Amino acid sequence: GRGGEGFTRQQAAWNLPPTNPFLRDLFNEIAGPGLDERVAWAVDDLAYLLARADIAEILRDFGKRTRQEDPVVHFYETFLAAYDPQMRQTRGVYYTPEPVVSYIVRSLDHIVKTRFDRPLGLADTHTLILDPAVGTATFLYFVIRQIHETLTAMGQAGVWSNYVEEHLLPRVFGFELLMAPYAVAHTKLGILLQETGYHFAGDQRLGIYLTNSLEEAIIRAETLGFARFISDEANAAAEIKRGKPIMVVLGNPPYSVSSANKGDHIERLMERYKAAVRDEQNIQPLSDDYIKFIRFAHDRIERTGYGVIGMITNHTYLSGLIHRGMREELMKTFDEIYVLNLHGNALVGETAPDGGPDENVFDIRQGVAIVFMIKLEQR
Repeated sequence: GRGGEGFTRQQAAWNLPPTNPFLRDLFNEIAGPGLDERVAWAVDDLAYLLARADIAEILRDFGKRTRQEDPVVHFYETFLAAYDPQMRQTRGVYYTPEPVVSYIVRSLDHIVKTRFDRPLGLADTHTLILDPAVGTATFLYFVIRQIHETLTAMGQAGVWSNYVEEHLLPRVFGFELLMAPYAVAHTKLGILLQETGYHFAGDQRLGIYLTNSLEEAIIRAETLGFARFISDEANAAAEIKRGKPIMVVLGNPPYSVSSANKGDHIERLMERYKAAVRDEQNIQPLSDDYIKFIRFAHDRIERTGYGVIGMITNHTYLSGLIHRGMREELMKTFDEIYVLNLHGNALVGETAPDGGPDENVFDIRQGVAIVFMIKLEQR
């Protein structure tokens, strides 16, 4: 409908969906009665503006104008590009084009059906799914839409609410390190589920957690406010990292050669990729974040014993000399590996088959590739 007549800072806290207990607690801390008067006026000013915004008019024909179906991400991307372009670059925060996401999700659905004898594909109730660098949750958005379409095509639309509560929320997970995309992810998936007819009740929450995928240790619970909220999130995520038999790992992990992720857990895992090239002078390229996320996914599927990875990443690992140990380890573990090299590497002057410039699907200079890696169930 039209904006939010009567919308206020105080009301916003009540309107936050129960899908996210962390954000509700956080919002009460920063927008409740204890909000510093020096900034309260600015927050109230923003609420005043939002109360008068005609949301229906803003969203009308949105996709036709922007070539993106997702207004939430459009606003977030625009905000981040203006507010902190350096973070956008260093954290690899780039929105994955929807055709790429759709292709990966539909392919994974097909692989689960054909390689694992699960006729419902991603809608199979025993298939656990994780995006370890979930960002604004575009991949999980398409996963949920795919599952909804599968059930609808089977004439099962009437059981959707029950299905979501019992068979979707307990098996679809995402991890995110940055607060802004984490909040956007919860908002976006909450809206999608409402639009498809599901309404959260009780303590049900989305399985999107504010945590570092590449760290394993549980953080000791703090007793005060904000630190305790973060601790609770990390602890809940740690249970998923360790104990859940994740079968599908997907997404677009960040690319950052100067990785800040150097914790003991991921460094131990990386030893397998580095062992074959220990004598090389410079193995720094193996420390890129995207490789660490592939290693994380590799480990997750090995722990489960079977499953599939579907990711779009930097493509240097496909031919880099320093990546030969990584390629060997992946080939040892996975029964089938499919690569769709999208090229687009401006750094080495790649050209398209017609001789023209080889454009990237992202607004970056580094070439990318889609990969599917399948480890079959041993019978």
